[in-house]
Amino acid sequence: MLRTQKIPFIQSTAALPVMLTTALVMALGIYIPFSPLGAYIGLTPLPWEYFPWLVATLLSYCLLTQVMKRIYIRRFGQWF
Repeated sequence: MLRTQKIPFIQSTAALPVMLTTALVMALGIYIPFSPLGAYIGLTPLPWEYFPWLVATLLSYCLLTQVMKRIYIRRFGQWF
Protein backbone atom coordinates (compact mmCIF):
# COMPACT_ATOMS: atom_id res chain seq x y z
CA MET A 1 0.00 0.00 0.00
CA LEU A 2 2.78 2.44 0.82
CA ARG A 3 5.66 1.49 -1.47
CA THR A 4 4.46 3.46 -4.50
CA GLN A 5 2.12 6.31 -5.29
CA LYS A 6 0.27 4.09 -7.77
CA ILE A 7 -2.91 2.21 -6.87
CA PRO A 8 -1.89 -1.21 -5.51
CA PHE A 9 -3.09 -4.33 -7.38
CA ILE A 10 -4.40 -2.15 -10.24
CA GLN A 11 -1.56 0.10 -11.39
CA SER A 12 1.26 -1.66 -9.54
CA THR A 13 1.86 -5.15 -8.20
CA ALA A 14 4.62 -6.69 -6.14
CA ALA A 15 7.01 -9.25 -7.58
CA LEU A 16 5.64 -12.77 -7.99
CA PRO A 17 7.84 -14.30 -5.24
CA VAL A 18 6.62 -11.66 -2.78
CA MET A 19 2.97 -12.31 -3.63
CA LEU A 20 3.39 -16.09 -3.44
CA THR A 21 5.22 -15.90 -0.10
CA THR A 22 2.53 -13.60 1.30
CA ALA A 23 -0.23 -15.95 0.16
CA LEU A 24 1.57 -18.96 1.65
CA VAL A 25 2.08 -17.25 5.02
CA MET A 26 -1.59 -16.17 5.08
CA ALA A 27 -2.79 -19.68 4.24
CA LEU A 28 -0.59 -21.26 6.90
CA GLY A 29 -1.68 -18.68 9.46
CA ILE A 30 -5.31 -19.60 8.86
CA TYR A 31 -4.74 -23.36 8.57
CA ILE A 32 -2.47 -24.06 11.54
CA PRO A 33 -4.99 -23.27 14.33
CA PHE A 34 -7.48 -25.66 12.70
CA SER A 35 -4.90 -28.44 12.26
CA PRO A 36 -3.74 -31.09 14.73
CA LEU A 37 -0.48 -29.15 15.05
CA GLY A 38 -2.43 -26.12 16.25
CA ALA A 39 -4.19 -28.16 18.93
CA TYR A 40 -0.88 -29.72 19.95
CA ILE A 41 0.77 -26.35 20.51
CA GLY A 42 -2.27 -24.88 22.24
CA LEU A 43 -3.82 -22.74 19.51
CA THR A 44 -7.57 -22.27 19.43
CA PRO A 45 -9.17 -21.69 16.03
CA LEU A 46 -11.11 -18.48 15.59
CA PRO A 47 -14.84 -18.77 14.87
CA TRP A 48 -15.75 -18.53 11.19
CA GLU A 49 -17.76 -15.37 11.93
CA TYR A 50 -14.44 -13.60 12.52
CA PHE A 51 -13.19 -13.84 8.94
CA PRO A 52 -15.73 -11.50 7.25
CA TRP A 53 -14.78 -8.88 9.86
CA LEU A 54 -11.10 -9.47 9.08
CA VAL A 55 -11.72 -8.94 5.36
CA ALA A 56 -13.75 -5.78 6.08
CA THR A 57 -10.99 -4.43 8.32
CA LEU A 58 -8.28 -5.11 5.73
CA LEU A 59 -10.32 -3.53 2.92
CA SER A 60 -11.01 -0.49 5.11
CA TYR A 61 -7.29 -0.18 5.82
CA CYS A 62 -6.49 -0.32 2.11
CA LEU A 63 -9.10 2.31 1.27
CA LEU A 64 -8.07 4.66 4.08
CA THR A 65 -4.39 4.30 3.23
CA GLN A 66 -5.04 5.09 -0.43
CA VAL A 67 -7.12 8.17 0.47
CA MET A 68 -4.46 9.48 2.86
CA LYS A 69 -1.75 8.81 0.28
CA ARG A 70 -3.65 10.89 -2.29
CA ILE A 71 -4.10 13.73 0.23
CA TYR A 72 -0.36 13.66 1.01
CA ILE A 73 0.59 13.71 -2.69
CA ARG A 74 -1.82 16.57 -3.38
CA ARG A 75 -0.38 18.58 -0.48
CA PHE A 76 3.35 17.94 -1.01
CA GLY A 77 3.42 17.17 -4.75
CA GLN A 78 5.26 13.86 -4.46
CA TRP A 79 5.29 10.57 -2.62
CA PHE A 80 8.24 10.20 -0.27
